[in-house]
Order: sequence, then C-alpha cells, then structure tokens
Amino acid sequence: MDAADDSYKATWNARSTTLADGMLAVDGSADEAVLALTGAYTAAQLRAALRPAPGEHAFEIGCGVGRLGAQLAPEVASWTGLDIADNMAALARQRVAGVPGATALALDGARLPMADASMDKGWCVAVYIHMDKEDMVLSLREVARVLRPGGLFHFDHWNLAHPVGWRRFAYEVDEIGRRPAAGRKDVARNQFCTPEELRLYVQHAGLELVFEHADSPWVQMVVRRPDGDAAALAAERARCEAARAAIAYSPLWTRLFAEACEVLIEGVHPATMLARWRALPGAGPDVPMFVAWLEAVWRRQPQLWSPQAA
Repeated sequence: MDAADDSYKATWNARSTTLADGMLAVDGSADEAVLALTGAYTAAQLRAALRPAPGEHAFEIGCGVGRLGAQLAPEVASWTGLDIADNMAALARQRVAGVPGATALALDGARLPMADASMDKGWCVAVYIHMDKEDMVLSLREVARVLRPGGLFHFDHWNLAHPVGWRRFAYEVDEIGRRPAAGRKDVARNQFCTPEELRLYVQHAGLELVFEHADSPWVQMVVRRPDGDAAALAAERARCEAARAAIAYSPLWTRLFAEACEVLIEGVHPATMLARWRALPGAGPDVPMFVAWLEAVWRRQPQLWSPQAA
C-alpha cells in the first residue's frame, strides 16, 4: 500500500469492498451462519456485562458488518454503529435496516459524532487490537465524553501477559521479522497490551474500572464514566463479578483458540483438529462455534492444507 493510503480508513475500506470480504475481516469465516453464531456468542457476553435495556441509547466502536448490531440493536432504543471504513458502515446499515433506531456511520478519526453525555452503554470488540495505542487512548477519551455519568462501556484487547496471548504475539513478531526492516508495519496488524497498561489508559482517559477478566488471551474490561456515586460503582462491580462466568472467555474457549492457532499458523490439518474437538465431552456453545468456524475457514481456503491429510 502506498504511504498516502497507509491509513486505518484506506486499509479497512480495501478489506470490505464486498460483503464476503467484510465478513472475512470480521470473523474470518465469510459465512452468514458462522457470523450469526459468533455474533450470538459475543452478544451474550455483552448482555451479561452491560445489561442493555429498552429505552437506552447504545453505540459500538468498530461495528464491522453489523455482526453485533444485528443481535443487540433490537434490544435498545437506539444503536449507533461506528466504523472507520465507509464500506463497513454501509454493510452494517444494510444489516440493521429493519431495526427502529439503528444506524451505522463512518468515522474520520477518533472523534465520535454523539453529543456529550448522550449515551447509556457502548462496546468495542476486537477493534482496539488493531489501533496504535495513542489512537486507542484518544478513543477512550471520546467514550468518556459521550457516556452519561454512570454509563458503561465494554472493550477487549489482546492479553500480552497470558501464555496464549504471548504465543499469539510471538507469531506477529516472527511475521514482522520476515519483512524488510525499512517497511512500514501493517496498519491493521494485531497489537498487544498487558492488563496493567490497559488500566492506566482507562484511568487517564477519565473512566473508572468496573470489571476486568485477564485469565485468557483477551483482557476484557467494563468501565464506567464516574458520577461520584460510590455505592452505585460498588453495585456495578458486584453485579459484574457475579456474572463473571457469563462475561469471560472460559478455559475451554482459551484451549480451543490456542488449538485453532495451531491450524491457522502452525499447519495442523483442519481434519485433525475437527476430529479432536468433536470428541470433546460436555455441552455448551464453545465447541459447536469453533467447529462451525473452522469448517467454514477450511471450505473457503482448502488449498492451505494438503488434501492427502484430510
């Protein structure tokens, strides 16, 4: 990409010229059924974290093709999806076109189009991981501005302090090490933080920490715009702690994610991993979601693995 086009907007517009490309950028599957599965999984986490309710005004930073908007917009008075890519915002608008109060807008930078203290709830899923840290802090400052006092925001980030998070970071290091030293790093590359670092960003953006889960490759945080009500803050903290199992990525999810990396990055054949996953005991959404996702990835790019190994 030319230097003049080396921007978030140009990069993500180029990756979402079609619906299939946009879905591929969002969850790697380019499959509507899988998009619904992964969207439902994350939406359940957000419901537990934020309790979006009728009458509330919600926003999403990095809405992509509307994967989460389709799940959660019908549950609130208004949902404003925001994306740096004009193409993504247009695709998201199509997905929520039938939902009253739902829309999606393209951003030109960190500035959010909403008025001060006008939003009740917000979230940002798997988006800050693609931002330079200065831009993430600018975004968090904007979150603090648009949230009403006491309003809640959920976000996540790659967790450098977790063993699987570090392993995922090491893949990025090795990839950059194979590139010419003078080359600009991919503006959309995965970036990584420690929980302590994220706490500092939250504090200095003018937000207060309600909940943190860091026992997975992702740090998940619920933050709040301060309103001076210590009892309300304590109640939110207690509520989120009681809902930790519903909000957080589980040990099983972490195992499945690590094994998915073995397929995508280390060359383990999908057939081998799918057989392993299908043999796992117990019920729950994690295994069926990962199975459906890997099947879709394999269907889309079968040339990445030897047919003899299938």
